[in-house]
Amino acid sequence: MSNFHIDTVFYKVLKAAILRFRPTAVINRTVFVVLVHIIQSTFAGYLAFAIRSESFFPPADNLRLMLGYLPVLLLIRTAFYFQAGLNKDFWRYSSISDMSRIIKCTLMGSALFFIVVRFVYGDIGYPISIYVLDWLLLVLLSCGTRLSVRIAYREHLRSKPVGKRALLIGDSVILEVIIKNLMDNPKYGYIPIGIIDEDLGKKGRSVHGVRIFGTSRIIPRIIEKYKPDEILMSVKSSDNKEIRDIFELSKSSNIPIKKLPGLQEVLDGDVSTLRRIGERLVSANLVTKEQIQEALSLRDDDKLGVRLIKLGYIAEKDLVSFLVNDNGISGLKNISLEDLLQREPVKTGIKSVCDFIKGKSVLVTGAGGSIGSELCRQIIKYNPSKLILLDRYENGLYKIGLELKPLLDSDDSGTKVVLVIGDIAEKVSLERSFLLHGPQIVFHAAAHKHVPLMEANPLEAVKNNIFGTKNLIDVSTMCNVDNFVMISTDKAVNPTSVMGATKRIAEFLAINMNSVSRTQFTTVRFGNVLGSNGSVVPVFKDMLKNGGPLKVTHPDIKRYFMLIPEAVNLVLIAASSGSNGEIFVLDMGEQIKIMDLAENIIRLSGFIPHKEVKIEFTGLRPGEKLYEELFDKSEKVMPTFHKKIRTIIPVVPSTKVLDGHIAKLGSLIKNNSDEDVVDEVRKIIDSLKGENHILNKFSGSSENNVKVVGLGRHREHKRVATNVNS
Repeated sequence: MSNFHIDTVFYKVLKAAILRFRPTAVINRTVFVVLVHIIQSTFAGYLAFAIRSESFFPPADNLRLMLGYLPVLLLIRTAFYFQAGLNKDFWRYSSISDMSRIIKCTLMGSALFFIVVRFVYGDIGYPISIYVLDWLLLVLLSCGTRLSVRIAYREHLRSKPVGKRALLIGDSVILEVIIKNLMDNPKYGYIPIGIIDEDLGKKGRSVHGVRIFGTSRIIPRIIEKYKPDEILMSVKSSDNKEIRDIFELSKSSNIPIKKLPGLQEVLDGDVSTLRRIGERLVSANLVTKEQIQEALSLRDDDKLGVRLIKLGYIAEKDLVSFLVNDNGISGLKNISLEDLLQREPVKTGIKSVCDFIKGKSVLVTGAGGSIGSELCRQIIKYNPSKLILLDRYENGLYKIGLELKPLLDSDDSGTKVVLVIGDIAEKVSLERSFLLHGPQIVFHAAAHKHVPLMEANPLEAVKNNIFGTKNLIDVSTMCNVDNFVMISTDKAVNPTSVMGATKRIAEFLAINMNSVSRTQFTTVRFGNVLGSNGSVVPVFKDMLKNGGPLKVTHPDIKRYFMLIPEAVNLVLIAASSGSNGEIFVLDMGEQIKIMDLAENIIRLSGFIPHKEVKIEFTGLRPGEKLYEELFDKSEKVMPTFHKKIRTIIPVVPSTKVLDGHIAKLGSLIKNNSDEDVVDEVRKIIDSLKGENHILNKFSGSSENNVKVVGLGRHREHKRVATNVNS
């Protein structure tokens, strides 16, 4: 028992001592590092005399000379050692920059030692060759020691590899920095197994021992043979085509793909944040303060890193190296649906848009929505004198206002931003806002856009999309607005839904006003935008969070898709170039099957479609079409100055006929009669036909039961079928 007691007491005392003196560990490490430096400095001096005398044991006179000045030499060496911060380094992470600091501080130490011996002590007998030999030997000893520790540490890590097997894709010159970072930091949990590089000349070579397999064509074979756990990509300047190609080549294997942020995505933030990052780039001796200021002064969408590369102030490899060394690979993120859909990067600084907007008062309706808010983000970069954000939804308006504020606080453009809570259906409110703020350009993005919701609420669709637009047109004409730009939709082409029909009528209203108003009315029509409020993508993601299944209305249903920034960018280009009140139609590319979209979302989330996550078909909803159209048969399509923008010449009801229908709709709305309002809409739009829209239930005399599928459940609707003369 007594022995046990003594052991226990000893253990407790030892534990307390360790806890008590743990803070001195850093001090002890510093003492050890400095002691090693002193030993190296002493040994370097001894070896210098030994080499000069061509004997490992120098003559006694030489030893006395060395020992006489050794305290002065060690004092100088230690002072410069601390000044360079070499006492704080972890030798296992030594790099070229550390070697450079060693060379500089030892060289300055040798120079000062020479001055002290020659001019302070006046001793000209100290051999010149010893100064040089002593410096060279000390550099070799210091750098060699650190390099040996680093190699030993790296070999230790490689002998016990732990982590996910990663196939790296990208330029091997840029990947070199990433591979080095992965090997030196096992905490990231990746083991590089090989590189895919599109440069055929590099095939068979290696980077830090990691082999370059070849080009992306062999990815399926490499995956089958080496079975990587993940694919890590480093793409240049937002090369989304490369991402799409890699995804297609590897999707059958269902391997997660991650990417380091492209240079369009890095060094982002408000101007104050960018300045802080710029200071770090200056501290790393990569750029100068003047170069950072010039890059920050550029008014375009490119991030700071891309601007510096464009100006020729920094190489892309050096910037990537800085980012990886500064932040590690913490920027890695899964590729997204946006990566697979994005086409060309959005450009700003376009002269026609600048001439159109700069110095003018611009009003955006629906400014808190997806399209409206992006319009505000891009418009403000062209320095309007005033930007009026109008929306009836206060939260969305407040959010975009907060987002724009840092840009205004740091900008000297003089743009004034005004947030206006208002409803386009309230004409008096619109008149007050227009008279108060005097907009010269109006972008009309406010609309009810949800097809199923508008099928169930046709009166609200008519009030907002038709009469709200008419109010804006009337007030713009009254206040002599220069340009009115309306955002339209592909659902306005041969519409089979209330929403599409009301947007088509809004197009007619804008076109007809060009003949009677000094305001120029332009319409820009495009399809779905990814990430908008009500988009199918967040709906699918919510279903996926709940474990599925993902519900698609029909296996063959297709839609056009475009990213919001690209769509808005083209809207601004089209608007700035219009001269005759045209309808512009954006090139949306090929239609995408919603089925494929659902499968890709499942894959990008790390699951196997139809196996781990099911996809169910629920049937077309009211007003829904299998595919959308950008033009109808009556419209004449013509090319424009821009390859992604076309203009059309539509067939439009005469102003007299259209005004008669609008007046009738206005009186019918007051009676709150869905049936009568819908009948009148059908008299204007003759394409409202087919069985899959709710408008049919408001016409005719004979009843039959129709099964409408929505949100996965069958519901019985009474429908009256008849022929309506348009």
